[in-house]
Amino acid sequence: MSSTVRVGVLGAGWGAGLHLEGFHRTEGAELVAISSRTLDRARDRASQYGIPLVTDSLDELIDAVDVVSVATPPGAHLEAVRRAVAAGRHVLCDKPLAADIGHARSIVDAVTASGVRHASGFIWRDDPGLVRVRELVAQDAIGALVEIQSTCPLGVPQLPATWMYQADEGGGALAQHGSHVIDRARWLVGGEITRVRGRLAHDLADAAAPRRFHDITEAFAWARDNDGAAFTGERVPVTADTGYEFSADFDNGVRARFWEAWHLPGPVDDEVTLFGERGALVWRGPAGVWLHRHGEDPVRVEVPGTAASGANTPREVGLRKWAGLATSFVESITSGVHNGHPTILDAWAVAAVSDAVHRSHRSGGWEQVA
Repeated sequence: MSSTVRVGVLGAGWGAGLHLEGFHRTEGAELVAISSRTLDRARDRASQYGIPLVTDSLDELIDAVDVVSVATPPGAHLEAVRRAVAAGRHVLCDKPLAADIGHARSIVDAVTASGVRHASGFIWRDDPGLVRVRELVAQDAIGALVEIQSTCPLGVPQLPATWMYQADEGGGALAQHGSHVIDRARWLVGGEITRVRGRLAHDLADAAAPRRFHDITEAFAWARDNDGAAFTGERVPVTADTGYEFSADFDNGVRARFWEAWHLPGPVDDEVTLFGERGALVWRGPAGVWLHRHGEDPVRVEVPGTAASGANTPREVGLRKWAGLATSFVESITSGVHNGHPTILDAWAVAAVSDAVHRSHRSGGWEQVA
């Protein structure tokens, strides 16, 4: 392989835009192909990044690249990954890994048998605030870690009907944002979740279906301009969860509690707290990182490169996370050495936790993570 890694992106929606920007900012990567069933959108993306090959053929994309970056909805991941790795191509597959646990297992089997390099889209490992929290835990800033909690009242408006509201297409709060939540907890704690007990929330019975939305940002734009609950046109059933709560145990003895609600607002939409024997660390996304100790006022931890530090906008911070993931992945391909970036094996571990939460919702009790 040459020193330049040729990258093709599968998809032309919102997620594809993130993949494209990540590789565009990565030294040693060259965007050479984009594939989508919606060719007009793919041509627009190609024009933005100077991509020479635009096609609706996955095979044509695979033939032209060293890396296939899969940015489609999860229901389409299995076929794309299988065909890419069968051709010896490296793969970045976005999260969640698949629409169901069986497909997730098949993807893992395919990449491990092939020997190709692979990555998954857990970009929060490149968040400067979370990186600093992880460093402080390793430096014993709060003593031995006892518990981690994640609270996410995202306050998203009621969306029109999209695949994100359909369980059989990989939608739902647990599969979507929840997969990030689970992975970053594994990464921060340095362990694997062994058992869970929890339930899923199904707060919406149906959703407005004004038209088909190819790009999820269009659905958000429609929601800003319309009241989805009051829409009197066609409606479709919502089958996916819109929130979850579950307790968990890690294999290193750390306890965990997770809660998320897509459509309920809160003071901070995404918060992680790590409790140690001598203090606690709280990450509040753009609101920054705080250190708490017994009998002392909270202390803000300065973290350069975050929105809380005044470094650009939250969107720009997010794009830098994608660039960080793409850079790590390309470096692992060119060096032949895994450098700690999240892989499809991490995505499988998250899928197994999610599956256990679904089983616990049905059984009402503790479930082991397979």
